[in-house]
Amino acid sequence: MMIRAVLFHFAILGIAFCKPAGDSSTVILRFGGDVLLAARYEEGVGANLTTAFDGFDLFRTDDLSIVNLECPVTTRGTRRVKPFTFRMKPAALSAITSAGIEVVNLANNHIYDYGSIGLFDTIHSLDSARIAHVGAGRNRAEARTPFLKVIKGRRIAVLGYYGPGESPVATNKSSGVAPRQSDVIAEDIRSLRDSRRADYIVIIFHWGTEKATVPDNEQRVLAHQVIDAGADAVIGHHPHVLQGIERYKHGVIVYSLGNLIFGGNSRHTYDTGLFEIRLVGESPKYEFIPVRVKNWNAQMLSGKDGDQLLYRMRKLSTIFPRSIFN
Repeated sequence: MMIRAVLFHFAILGIAFCKPAGDSSTVILRFGGDVLLAARYEEGVGANLTTAFDGFDLFRTDDLSIVNLECPVTTRGTRRVKPFTFRMKPAALSAITSAGIEVVNLANNHIYDYGSIGLFDTIHSLDSARIAHVGAGRNRAEARTPFLKVIKGRRIAVLGYYGPGESPVATNKSSGVAPRQSDVIAEDIRSLRDSRRADYIVIIFHWGTEKATVPDNEQRVLAHQVIDAGADAVIGHHPHVLQGIERYKHGVIVYSLGNLIFGGNSRHTYDTGLFEIRLVGESPKYEFIPVRVKNWNAQMLSGKDGDQLLYRMRKLSTIFPRSIFN
């Protein structure tokens, strides 16, 4: 892959830092699935919490990298009563920053595992680490606030949504996640379009049925509604497995990117992937990039194994009238 990158500005913090300079017109966005650098991950790597992306350059050689952060970052709070709860030590965030990941989605079913204190600590830790975040906040307005960045002349917006579910929906007076409701999402998209703050809009959903390799019908309906409302891409996760990738009208829908580095599972070695959107000219280009996690470390997957995973993704996508593979 050609190395392309750009000066990246954290709109929320007003702080900037550089990725390596590269192509002056093409914008590369890369997305990963669920990231949880705790639980079984922490047991496996011991004190070396930063091993997850050692030697993995894909997030360092793009213009914007986005993953789902599947837990609060805190050592405080009261554990909620539910089957599975997770939290990550603030020290583990250095693995995310050193990997080149600039934005995380917080709209998911584990961000409230340690209540509002856990969420507030997460926001503080992410801001301190210069990692932008979407999808959850101290109130409804903050949870629905988009990440905005102008990259090489293109105005990119990212929004995240979850629920109703295990994490509470934020209200005007209480913290929580942005609600995954078509009317709310359409309003947020319309606001971005009308104000001309964005010309490429990415919607992130934490949704679907765990372990299912095909999306629910309700997901497909919502995804189409969101593209119809003006979004350009929908990126999903939560099932912990890969699902197919649909082309719908002008947009693209990635129903599930599965796990990237996910310590909630006992498996430390498995195949997964990143999704790449390459904004060049008037027609975006799309690519699924095979990745292997080996002993909790992400690695590029090529050769025969990479081809087999691409074949599997192509097969998972045959349920759609159009996909990125046809």
